[in-house]
Amino acid sequence: MKIIFLFGSRFRGNDRNRLIMMQNELTDYSETVPVQYEKKNARFMGMDVYVDERVLIPRPETELLVKVAVDHCIREGIREPRILEIGTGSGCVSIALKIAIPESDITATDISWDALDVAGENIERLLAGDNITLIRANMFERIGTRGMGKFDIILSNPPYVSEKDYEKLDPWVKAEPKAALLGGKDGMDYLNVIVRESPEYLLRGGMVAVEIGYDQAGKVKELFGAAGFGGIESFKDSNGHERVVKGVTNG
Repeated sequence: MKIIFLFGSRFRGNDRNRLIMMQNELTDYSETVPVQYEKKNARFMGMDVYVDERVLIPRPETELLVKVAVDHCIREGIREPRILEIGTGSGCVSIALKIAIPESDITATDISWDALDVAGENIERLLAGDNITLIRANMFERIGTRGMGKFDIILSNPPYVSEKDYEKLDPWVKAEPKAALLGGKDGMDYLNVIVRESPEYLLRGGMVAVEIGYDQAGKVKELFGAAGFGGIESFKDSNGHERVVKGVTNG
C-alpha cells in the first residue's frame, strides 16, 4: 500500500517546505507485512527490540507480565529471584526483567532455534550478554533434567489463539509465526500444560503468570484453581480486558 499526501497550494514558505520534507520521508508499507518487521524494530517497555519474521512482535499487553513479576518480587521481598520464561521469542520479557531486577537469575526457553537466535541477539545488544540462560525446550522439557532446581517465578506468553479466531486474524498478524499464535482448537493447549505442570518446578510460595486471550480469563482461573494455586488474580490491559492471570503455590 502506498500512502500519498496531497498538499494544497495554500501552503506557502516554511510550511510548504516542512510538508515537502514530510512527503519525502514517507515510506511505502505493506498491507500484509507488519511495519515492525520492515523496520526490524519493536518498542517494548522503553526498549528497541530487534524483531523479524522468526518471532512474535511484542505487544503492550505483554508488558503486564513483567509488571506482575516485579510487583511480586517487591511484595515478597525477593531480591534475587530465580525466573523461568517459557516461550521467550524475541527475549523481550526476560530482558526487561533483568533490567528491572539486575540480581535475578533468568532462564528462558523456546522450541524454535530461530527464536533463540533473535533472543540471543537482543540479549547481547541490550544487556551486553549479561546472564540470561537460553535453552531450546518444548514447554518444561529438559528443565527438570538439567539440575536447575526450582523457581520463584514462571512466566509465559504462550500461543493462545483458537483455530476459529486464527482464521479471522488480519493478514499482517498472520505474517507472524503461526506456531507462536495458534494454541489449538480452543486456544488452551499450552495454557493447560503450563498451569498443570508448573507446580513441580516452583518453590514454596512461587508464582506463575500467563498472558491469555481477551475471552479466556474464566477458563484459565479455573485451571489455576484445579491445579491447587491460591492468590489467583487477573490483570487488565488498557482496553479493560483481562490479559494476565497469576497464581501462587501453597506448598
